[in-house]
Amino acid sequence: MTGFSIEDGREPNLLSQHNTALLPPSDQTLVGCKWRTLYGDHQCPDPEINFYHYFGPTDASRMKVNPLEKNSLQEILWDPHKHNIIYIHGYGSGDSDIPTTILRDAYLNNGSYNVFVVDWSAYSKIPCYSSAVHNINAVAKCTAQFYRSLRSQGVRSDRITCVGHNLGAHGCGLISKHVNFRINKIIGLDPAGPMVPSSSKLKSGMANYVQAIYTNAGRFADSISNGRVNICINGGKAQPNCKNSTIGSDLCSHLVSVCYMAESIAGSITRRAQPCARQCPFGSRKGQGPGRPVLVGQLTPDKVTGSYCLFTNDEPYCTKNGNKYGHPWCCTAK
Repeated sequence: MTGFSIEDGREPNLLSQHNTALLPPSDQTLVGCKWRTLYGDHQCPDPEINFYHYFGPTDASRMKVNPLEKNSLQEILWDPHKHNIIYIHGYGSGDSDIPTTILRDAYLNNGSYNVFVVDWSAYSKIPCYSSAVHNINAVAKCTAQFYRSLRSQGVRSDRITCVGHNLGAHGCGLISKHVNFRINKIIGLDPAGPMVPSSSKLKSGMANYVQAIYTNAGRFADSISNGRVNICINGGKAQPNCKNSTIGSDLCSHLVSVCYMAESIAGSITRRAQPCARQCPFGSRKGQGPGRPVLVGQLTPDKVTGSYCLFTNDEPYCTKNGNKYGHPWCCTAK
């Protein structure tokens, strides 16, 4: 990434405060780190886990949704003809921070989606990574309550997609433990790896369709394939344009997954991944195999399974490439 030239003047929490060191030694005793109880013991709704419906790219263009309100969708600018996106951010982020805003605004600019953002920033703040890993279970439980609220108001499961970055990807999967129906679709963007127990990880059976996109596997992201379909960019572990990034190669690579996803939503560039010669992620060695390519990101067909590889030196969703839509933070190379 080239700098902190954000349009609204604010630096993204994860980037400016933590640079390349994802994990503190321990946050068990750090003042201000919040630990929530797990599963049945946690009470929802939780005042620190909020659900916002966005209809524009600013905080003024959002409405808080009460999952206990039986007719909550009638009280917001919700369109029954649009597909519904539930986005769960990761560690060190929030509903109005990067990388959340990159993806949120891509969906809004597309115009075909109702965008709901789960804000659990009070439980995921820096440097409280250990507690954030623990708290994602509570986030999933309360998001399941919100999911059930949508369904009770007539929204079909096939009209809802849960998208998550970092720990948020696992949060999407954990929703399945708190509902008595089948989740339809989950897209995990570089699902977090460090300290996440197997019981909390996104898995291919947690929804009818689970896609995972990898850009920093084995570092900030998990090294194990989490999806029914797994798409690995440049081998899934490190991105070539992030080598000299001012925020560090790993963090830059980790964020690029959001940029590829945003690009697929904008539709200005369509990228196709080839079947991998072996299961990804596997690093920089090229390993494309025979078979038909698939579109990457939002438009990946639901029936696709297996590992797919995309190799490119491009900067996805970068404003300097002359794209109609994009974000300066997706311009990774100096």
